[in-house]
Amino acid sequence: MTVKILAVDMDGTFLNSKKQYNKARFLKQYEQLKQNNIHFVVASGNQLAKLITYFPEINHEIAVIAENGAHVVDAGQEIAFAHLSQQQYIEILKAIDSSYISTMVICGKQSAYVHSSMNAEDYAKVARYFEKLTVVDDFYALDDLVCKITFTAQENESFAIFEHFQKQSFVADKVLVPVSSGFNFIDLILPDQHKAHGLNLLLQKWQVEPNQVVAIGDNNNDMQMIKAVGYGFAVENAVEALKAVAPYTTVSNEQEGALEVIDLVLQHQPPFA
Repeated sequence: MTVKILAVDMDGTFLNSKKQYNKARFLKQYEQLKQNNIHFVVASGNQLAKLITYFPEINHEIAVIAENGAHVVDAGQEIAFAHLSQQQYIEILKAIDSSYISTMVICGKQSAYVHSSMNAEDYAKVARYFEKLTVVDDFYALDDLVCKITFTAQENESFAIFEHFQKQSFVADKVLVPVSSGFNFIDLILPDQHKAHGLNLLLQKWQVEPNQVVAIGDNNNDMQMIKAVGYGFAVENAVEALKAVAPYTTVSNEQEGALEVIDLVLQHQPPFA
């Protein structure tokens, strides 16, 4: 089966621990992907503004699935942006315990927002992932469309925070659902607005079948995407839950695992022979 789409997660998959990738190697691969009419897709929990900074040479022509699937753009053209209604947003803010305010990131279309009570350590961590980040005194006063709410946690707190939000009424009512996106971030995302949903919108646009798609990831928020495609890869450093469902594995992000898969595709090596 001919591969038509190659989709990659970024943090922990395409990027190494320094938030970098082998640009010289990849840009050569990218030219070959184009020559073979294979679409390159970035699929990440990060905001669009951050993701396009990684690809200054080609960001005007690639597709990006941002915010864990809520924001989908192809060659600079917006395909979809899913968001909470203003009423839903206000009700969720009221439901979230005030003790979480200082660790929250409200993800909007124009910017991400943190509260002025966030400490310097958490702000520095968050700022690594958000190109557009605004400090506000009042989350209720935001004039933006909100697609996701993220919480930063200490390493030993992530599971407890995830469990806490599993019990919230807005989760039971399926307004938002919690997902671990790695690096001690817990995301509250719109139900069914995951990476696989965003990818499916692109499949429909390009008239591609799921079995013609390669997807590579490392964490729980890649689960639906990996399961939905013909060639789902987990990098060696992936969480065990993802490895358990991924039909294929590659070496770690530090060893350029995603680029190794691209080489297999381009060279028609197994499983693409």
